[in-house]
Amino acid sequence: MTKLNCTVKNCYYNKESMCCRDGIKVGGTDATVTDATYCGDFREAGGNFSSKCDCGPEGSVDVRCDAVRCTFNDNCKCHASQITIDGNGATHQSQTECGSFECTC
Repeated sequence: MTKLNCTVKNCYYNKESMCCRDGIKVGGTDATVTDATYCGDFREAGGNFSSKCDCGPEGSVDVRCDAVRCTFNDNCKCHASQITIDGNGATHQSQTECGSFECTC
């Protein structure tokens, strides 16, 4: 499992800059740059931008990954010890990105 930091403060699942889901999916099948990736599980929080998620922040989560050109992708699973999802202020998953993406190209 990967330690996941999250700077997307207005995500429903963000608690204390960590994800409170037990897993996420990073999208961006054809990505060769960071901003071509995204968090497929992003969900915008309500008006006060505080998490509505009742679970506590997870230290590590399962990260499924479609970014096949990423150094850390092994059979569509992230094997980085730590990643960061960026995109504070996002209103749609396309405005988020995997800040730890490293292209093998």
